[in-house]
Amino acid sequence: MNILLAGNSAFIEEQQEKIKETNHTIIAVATSVAKAADFFHSVGYDAVLLGFELDDTITLLKDFRPKNGVRIWVSVPSITLDVWKKVATIGAIPVIHGTELQFIRNISSENNKESHQEKKSLDKVTVTTKDKGRLEVKTAKIGVLKHRIFSVYSAKGGVGKTTLSTYLGHTIVKHTNLNVCIVDLDHTREGSDIARKFGVFSITSEVPKNIITNFARFPEKEYRSWEKVAEYLKETNTPNLYFLASPWNIEDHNLLTDELIEKVTYILKQHFDIIIFDLSDDIRSNNKKAMELSDTILFISGADIDSIDISSSFVHRTVNKLQLPLEKIRLVLNQMPNKLPYSLEDISHKAGLPLFAKIPEDPELRKPRIEKIAVTDYISSKTPFGLAVLELAKSILPEGSIAIGKKKPWWKRLFSRRGKE
Repeated sequence: MNILLAGNSAFIEEQQEKIKETNHTIIAVATSVAKAADFFHSVGYDAVLLGFELDDTITLLKDFRPKNGVRIWVSVPSITLDVWKKVATIGAIPVIHGTELQFIRNISSENNKESHQEKKSLDKVTVTTKDKGRLEVKTAKIGVLKHRIFSVYSAKGGVGKTTLSTYLGHTIVKHTNLNVCIVDLDHTREGSDIARKFGVFSITSEVPKNIITNFARFPEKEYRSWEKVAEYLKETNTPNLYFLASPWNIEDHNLLTDELIEKVTYILKQHFDIIIFDLSDDIRSNNKKAMELSDTILFISGADIDSIDISSSFVHRTVNKLQLPLEKIRLVLNQMPNKLPYSLEDISHKAGLPLFAKIPEDPELRKPRIEKIAVTDYISSKTPFGLAVLELAKSILPEGSIAIGKKKPWWKRLFSRRGKE
């Protein structure tokens, strides 16, 4: 049996030692309420053992229910009538602290068998449903939730990484019902480049509230409150697209700790379908942590010889040093000219990665910026760059997530014209 274990550090250590005596497996460990809520929907388990403060546990189970058919035990100092009512009414079982192992050992194999049969039955219904349109939508949504954190990284500056990050987020919200948050971790200069793209400038604007380092003070117990989370974010002029700025002062880069990146990620995952990290071109600890938390790393490279050589060094040397799985890195060539003195196969071979996407060089992006907001619907939908980003979005999201209007067959167009006449 796979057990999801959640509670404070002392509780976790105690239960880990006890469960070692059984033939059960601890599938995941959560030392915070936010992590537990995330694990409810991201790992496979047969039972849950919770050891948080009772009020936190009750709120957690009311807001984020574990999957159906699993046992939920809540460890408490004592079982009173009031405790029993609070716990039992939400489908959990209160157990006195120190007796958890007894309940774990008493689970019958029959329950596991029934749970397995129920899962098989549900799988069969999903496969044989006749509502194919609805099935595609559900499948796409589930797929996005499983693979929804993307890091956009380049080992060389000036290859259009930030522009690509902003338009990728913009394109996704324009063509889906998903909400997206772009997190700026490129803190190599004053202000935030992501913020500048959306019209928030470091010279003319006051220091905004939506800076990632402010999340260090975010009260963890309120991570479920969208109203509270929204106070720390900035909504763009595109509905459902938000961003989180990098530290406003360059000397604050040391505040971007691994713990902060992890905390921000878990909180945002409760409220957003897609999270996009825009990383700096160096390998600091927080960049590495963002890559580890990501499902996919979009590795951006130019098509010039210098960019290709730097990309090759990163893939062949740095990836091993960082202990990153190569299979989740996707090579994206950006700012590609119309003609190259070498083939795409040569670039792919030199870089050490198969080519995942190519984004053309677009004169529209070279024009001097005169508008306050740089991300526009025109570039997104009418330019070669925008159309290429749309194809990239379709590649990283499950099939059917992005619905593009198809041209009507000739006979339907013919009859529609006759009807108007």
